[in-house]
Amino acid sequence: MHPELTQFESWLTCQYPHSSVRKHYISDLALFFSWAEKPPSAVTFHDVDEYIHHSLSKGLSPLTVNRRLSSLRTFYYFLCIVNDDSMPCPVIAKRHFLRKPQPLPRDASEEQIKIIFAHIHNPRDKAIFTLMLECGLRVGEVRNLSIEDVLLDNPPRLRVHGKGDKQRIAYLSPPAKEVLNNWLTSRPTTKSRAVFISEQGKRLSVSGIQFILKEYCRETGVHITCHQLRHTFGRRMTEAKLPIAALQKLFGHRSPRTTQRYIHLVNWFLRDEYNHAIKRVMESLA
Repeated sequence: MHPELTQFESWLTCQYPHSSVRKHYISDLALFFSWAEKPPSAVTFHDVDEYIHHSLSKGLSPLTVNRRLSSLRTFYYFLCIVNDDSMPCPVIAKRHFLRKPQPLPRDASEEQIKIIFAHIHNPRDKAIFTLMLECGLRVGEVRNLSIEDVLLDNPPRLRVHGKGDKQRIAYLSPPAKEVLNNWLTSRPTTKSRAVFISEQGKRLSVSGIQFILKEYCRETGVHITCHQLRHTFGRRMTEAKLPIAALQKLFGHRSPRTTQRYIHLVNWFLRDEYNHAIKRVMESLA
């Protein structure tokens, strides 16, 4: 590994001690410099041009390419801050970043939710997936919950450690409070402060939680992901006409543009206007 990358990794570890940010940045940078086969000081914007073409030829999506470019740009900005002899950033936003498609959030149907949850009897697992569905938590946020983050007084809420180690408050619905309390009262005694622990008494991993859901999907024949549970929370809140600004805070989104996608997923104004229009059309044809 280039010494500059080692320096950057140490800085990330200090900045994001409880986050997977470091792992993702270093993975992206390792892939780039393995391909480039040159030190950071020798990289030019032409190299970035070629890397984009290489990545697209391998079938990577614009979203993945942009994420890797963002990691590279952040690395060079870091070098500019900490080194006197800074090297120019080879990533040029208007030249290199690709236009991304804006797909709608992919939620789960109420029928899928009903089937999956009817099959979950383990108190720990029911609490895990209810927090995603009822509170909109990411799988990593559920994994990071510690006992001191659970506040069951009035109002019952969670202290959530989100992306970039940013904290926010997530409120517990009555069903979420009930299943979480059921798990906490039956949770085995262990030295770990993690809310959700494995059979060995250690904090569950993200991949472990995802595997648990995959097993329930395999058993029921219903295929959904952890993030679809979070999207379902967003869809439900939007259907209930929760203001976008409030939903943004509950989700922990940095930009309201990210949250606004749920308006397109559940456009009640368009739906109501369509229903009125189709009713008039049917009456005119009668």
